[in-house]
Amino acid sequence: MGSVRMPEGRMKYLLCCLLLACRLSSAETITLGAEDDWAPYSSAVERSARGFAVDVIREAFAAVGITVNFEVLPYARCLDDTRRGRLVGCFDAVPNAMIGGSFLWHDHPLFTTHMNVYALSGSRESGLGARQLEGKTVGVERGYEYGDEFDLNTKIVRRIVDKNVQGFRMLLAGRIQYMAAEERIAKALFAKESAEFGGKFKLVGTVATPGLFIAFSKTGPDGAKYLQKFNRGYALLRDSGRYKAIEAVWF
Repeated sequence: MGSVRMPEGRMKYLLCCLLLACRLSSAETITLGAEDDWAPYSSAVERSARGFAVDVIREAFAAVGITVNFEVLPYARCLDDTRRGRLVGCFDAVPNAMIGGSFLWHDHPLFTTHMNVYALSGSRESGLGARQLEGKTVGVERGYEYGDEFDLNTKIVRRIVDKNVQGFRMLLAGRIQYMAAEERIAKALFAKESAEFGGKFKLVGTVATPGLFIAFSKTGPDGAKYLQKFNRGYALLRDSGRYKAIEAVWF
């Protein structure tokens, strides 16, 4: 009996299916913790992570063949889960003296920013730094870093809140003297809550201009591996011009 020859079109189709199946079977997927209250960088929108940092991280890992699932959760828990090795990494974090040694850090920051201090709009103060805040009551979000000069100064009286909006409401009510917040996050919050916050606050100082990073797990088995993969993918993203394109969308 002679052999049956498969039509060429059918053969090409099966080969394509085989190649796709091989790619899917070898694809890597990881889970990173994304903070839930740092719009426009990372926040929870309908239970999904949205923001500039989210898009940058997704595309940087995609450039090296890795798909990222984002688990959106409060920042303090995000860091703790990463410290324990339950998550590969958490963002957006500052490698300062308080947490720098507890995690692994990639080569270049996701972005740099200004950690500002706000007072009520009638304030005549300006140019405040950490030393000028000694003895003053300053609202801070739970688990966040505001730069070593501020974070390590035990003379500053901190009032911890779970959300930035709570801190600004405390400031509005006169329960604290200042609120510390990242610049773009504060602007986004003032715009979102314009009926309540519009024109009510004034920038009176900057305590740090840090770079923000993914904090990769030291204790989990894959932290170092995916740190290196991110470094490669992030370099490709920046060299391609995609980073600036993402930046233009958000800012």
